[in-house]
Amino acid sequence: MDNTNYAQILSERILSLRKEKGLTQEALAGQLGVSFQAVSKWENGQSCPDIALLPLLAEVFEVSVDSLFGRQAPEVPPALEASAVQPVFDYCDALPWPDDQTLRGVVAWGRKILSREEIANKLFTLDVKRAEYTWLLRFSPLNATAECGMHVEGDVQGNATAGSHMSCGNIGGSATAGSHMSCGNIGNGATAGSHISCGNVGGGAVAGTKISCGDVDGSASAGLKIECGNIAGDAKATKIVMKGHK
Repeated sequence: MDNTNYAQILSERILSLRKEKGLTQEALAGQLGVSFQAVSKWENGQSCPDIALLPLLAEVFEVSVDSLFGRQAPEVPPALEASAVQPVFDYCDALPWPDDQTLRGVVAWGRKILSREEIANKLFTLDVKRAEYTWLLRFSPLNATAECGMHVEGDVQGNATAGSHMSCGNIGGSATAGSHMSCGNIGNGATAGSHISCGNVGGGAVAGTKISCGDVDGSASAGLKIECGNIAGDAKATKIVMKGHK
């Protein structure tokens, strides 16, 4: 049985932490929305703060709630820390697509992966209690392919293809995005359904709406506007703004 007197520990911790922060009882009371008499009673062990005030006390003192009671948060074992940085994914043979090193983002209802038809017909009628979404790549792959949007922290050494939007650093090969594209330099050609925002393009560039980039080593075509440096080939758009010369 634990006979620790947590009320006394809390009383002593409030007094000690208040002095460490250089706060008067009145100043602390003002931040907590209580009277200074209440703070005085806490520190003298005559009463304890309401449980709802503990998170605010911890925030004011910049400590954990456990620390208010003299307790230390449990240490995370090194194995768990490593797995948090480099997660291990279970391999499943029952998924409805080939094992072709393509990064695929899916929508799942619980443990059921929804098809595109189910998403189109049912998604907005589902009673969604919670949505979980994590989408971040932290590596520089030789080739990156995603069937939905793709965000890569860093460069892509080879080709990059995204069914929706794309955001990354430099791309060594060609780049294709179903929606907009935002990246650094592109080694070969670039194609986007919406707009392209990038550095230099090593080949041609085609965008549904707008191209905003550096130099284009091939032709450039956009539905609305091209704003770039030099264009080595032909340029086609409603409005063309060039910082260099064709």
